[in-house]
Amino acid sequence: MLAGVQPKSPVVHGTYEAAEEEEEEEVMVKTEFVWADGAEHDVKLSGAWNGWMPVQMYHEGGGMWSVVTPVPAGTHEFKFVVDGEWKHSTRHPTVGDDEETMNNVRVIRGPPKKSTAPGSVRGGTGGGEVATPSSLPEQTGGCCVIS
Repeated sequence: MLAGVQPKSPVVHGTYEAAEEEEEEEVMVKTEFVWADGAEHDVKLSGAWNGWMPVQMYHEGGGMWSVVTPVPAGTHEFKFVVDGEWKHSTRHPTVGDDEETMNNVRVIRGPPKKSTAPGSVRGGTGGGEVATPSSLPEQTGGCCVIS
């Protein structure tokens, strides 16, 4: 890639809406992205959440590159810029029809919702009752899952 020349932005295949209809403050989640297919010199991450601006990834050794970057909760398309060429990873889910329009896609989960009812426990039985472990919903992540 020539210095100062940015590759053409990928095609975005859809708009993704939040499940909730309420206006909420945008929640940013620290998210790890990994490119594990090697590169000669450089790998950057680029995604719809930041206007496809490339974010520098860090060489971890061998063919592994990674970066942890804040991403808003929701569904997002992304791609990698590997040695100056846009590439999608075969190790992540994809959307698109061919090599030129193929993007990776990931759902980023935000922190659990906090209850506003007085005396309630998240996932509890309500009415100020104490929640027992069996009455709590199974937690699969937590507030700061690195996905």
